[in-house]
Amino acid sequence: MRSFQVPLLLIILTITVAGCSLADIRPDSIRTSISSEQFNRGRQILHRAVEAHGGKERWAKAGPILVEFRDEWPGALNRTLFMPWPESPISLSLYALPGKDDSRIEFRSSEQKGNFWGIQNWVPYTVDSEGLSWKPDNDTLKFWLPTLNYFLQLPFRIDEADVVAYAGERSLDGRMFDLVFVSWGQAAPQEKIDQYLLWIERKTGYIEYATYTVRDMGSFITGTMHYSNFTDVDGLVLATDQQVIDSPEEPGDPLHHLHIENIKLNASVAEDFFYPSPDRQSSKH
Repeated sequence: MRSFQVPLLLIILTITVAGCSLADIRPDSIRTSISSEQFNRGRQILHRAVEAHGGKERWAKAGPILVEFRDEWPGALNRTLFMPWPESPISLSLYALPGKDDSRIEFRSSEQKGNFWGIQNWVPYTVDSEGLSWKPDNDTLKFWLPTLNYFLQLPFRIDEADVVAYAGERSLDGRMFDLVFVSWGQAAPQEKIDQYLLWIERKTGYIEYATYTVRDMGSFITGTMHYSNFTDVDGLVLATDQQVIDSPEEPGDPLHHLHIENIKLNASVAEDFFYPSPDRQSSKH
């Protein structure tokens, strides 16, 4: 027991100390300011990436979207501290609408098989054998549902950011990547607004890495989503493997690995499936 308590105590102390500062993932090239040249070049590269993935117009016409996937959390400590699911690996289905945060997760395995988690207008809820239950104070649902949904849609939504900057180039595994920084409102760290640093493969235009902050979980937390094994689904290019790692150049062991098994566009899902009580709404924060 003691061998477990000491590392956990150290983690808690580290989190407490680190939590005093806001993580800042801006490269040195844009720490002071963003020039018009950096903005314009960043916008151009980002637009090319969105088009390489199939484009916003095609994505907007693809909903509702049904994604069947398997999620695995390999580390025991990570499962204890962060995993939202009752077991790992687990089979799930995500129902999503293009450009929106409203979504549902269906459990296809575990003790919760057949149950749903959902969020509409930032109000979380669950559906089980006893019916629908609203969970407005459930932070787990309020964080994980929009987060999983957003990272699936990131190639088609990330250009909504109004702060964009070309941040240089990097070579990784013999390939060249253009780096584009994005945020909202301002480039400098903000308490409730995230920053992203995209690694865009130069030849394909695909977003292969997205380093990010996680303000909703902790001011100091950062991570990187590694997108791989891209597949074309009716003209939309999506990554069927998504792994959360430390960074592109020093990945470490993955926090979790999401593998998409099937993607269905224009799924036959009624609108009230996403909005069981349309008048209910809340704010993100």
